Amino acid sequence: MNPILIATDFVAALFIIVIIIGLYEIPAEVIRATRLFRICMWIVLAGLIVECLAISLNGRQDLSFVLLLLNYAGYALLDLLTIVYSFYLNYLIEEREKRFTQIQAYAITCILSMDICLMTVGTITGKLFTIADGYITPGPWEGYAGKLCSLCFFGMCILYVFKYRAFRIRSRFFVVLIVVVPLAATIIGIVSPSAAGFGFLGAAVSMNVVYVILESKLIAEAVANAKMANEISENDQLTGLKNRRGYQKVLDGISDEDRIGIVFADANSLKEVNDTMGHEAGDRLIIRVAELLKAALPEGTVCRISGDEFVCIVKIVDERDFQEKMTDLGTVIRKNDRIAAFGYDTGEGKDIYGVIKSAEKVMYADKERYYRETGKDRRR
Repeated sequence: MNPILIATDFVAALFIIVIIIGLYEIPAEVIRATRLFRICMWIVLAGLIVECLAISLNGRQDLSFVLLLLNYAGYALLDLLTIVYSFYLNYLIEEREKRFTQIQAYAITCILSMDICLMTVGTITGKLFTIADGYITPGPWEGYAGKLCSLCFFGMCILYVFKYRAFRIRSRFFVVLIVVVPLAATIIGIVSPSAAGFGFLGAAVSMNVVYVILESKLIAEAVANAKMANEISENDQLTGLKNRRGYQKVLDGISDEDRIGIVFADANSLKEVNDTMGHEAGDRLIIRVAELLKAALPEGTVCRISGDEFVCIVKIVDERDFQEKMTDLGTVIRKNDRIAAFGYDTGEGKDIYGVIKSAEKVMYADKERYYRETGKDRRR
């Protein structure tokens, strides 16, 4: 038993667990982008556990069969890690280089799949290794174990060195960090297998380095892009207000106990402005209505729910203050040539849709007065 290696593997496993937990805490829309890296981390964690158990059980005659299986699993997991990692690299690389790395990934998959088959045969026949007095005893194929995996990994390291800019890495120093650690671990494993188990300690350190240098940056970019896409999808591009989707999200966030005020507004004569003065003038009309509503109710959330319709949701603190602001809003709208018709009502969050309907009804009554008093054709 090697207590130092077991303790080191245990600490490495804790770091891997922390990173894995962190990878599941990111927004749902970003999790998919980390799928291959997460699989790599899970394989490394499994490998560290297998390595610890194999080292701990070495010399236990009563658990010889378990030791045999653990030894086989250790080598098989290394092959599996290399396969998944090759596809991870293909996912990361820029589009113009993807064909090359995809061919490499499939070639590595074929080679290491055959390697797993050979190790299976070698384990069953005892030619790879056997158990003698509770200890792993090398077989005639022992010198071959892990060599194909190492060669494939060397190929990926070469890819890093010559294609590092395609991975959005701007410094060769970072490439050295990513390459040197696993290479050193692989070399130690080849020269002195008993000193380094199956090599998962080196793999764990390597994956931590990759996470710090590469994956964390990609996650930050993905989160920023997802946030930007979400904001675009919830905001009206013309006015900057919440659109229909954002409006529904605001409504979903209102609790039954909230006391709310609803303002329902509709731009007057938008069709006439579009027809006679052009759509740019119509856009300016919409923007002006949005500005007036935002200025009148800065504490509320103003939404543009259709071409000329607006709804403002306010969580009321003072009912009298809300009524005064509605009076002021009416004054401002009249000073702006009755640019919009509006209605409002108050109520509780549990009846928010009823309050909206009531405010809309008052708005339509206001619009009727507008057309009646101005003599304009309501169809325009």
